[in-house]
Amino acid sequence: MFPCENKTEIEVQMNEDGEYIVRATSTCPKAVKYVEGLGPLSLIDLTDKPQSKIFKDFITSDMSANCLLLPGVMTAAWIEAGMIARSMAKKGIPLSIEFIES
Repeated sequence: MFPCENKTEIEVQMNEDGEYIVRATSTCPKAVKYVEGLGPLSLIDLTDKPQSKIFKDFITSDMSANCLLLPGVMTAAWIEAGMIARSMAKKGIPLSIEFIES
């Protein structure tokens, strides 16, 4: 993840109660701590930014404000919830930031 050299893999699965469980494997201990602290997520957590644990917990975490973990968690959760087509995810396009000199 830019601007650091850490790498994180995020997995989201919906359980039988309709909650979303997030897991992460990362070289960043802060990322692992953040994801482990989320607990089960509801559809509200995926759709309502002011009420979302994903956003609230990120704000109070030790994570840098420019870390790409938050959009990574959101994207993985939206895919599992059917809000983003799995076919788009399978294209393998990574989340990234590209700086273009003008």
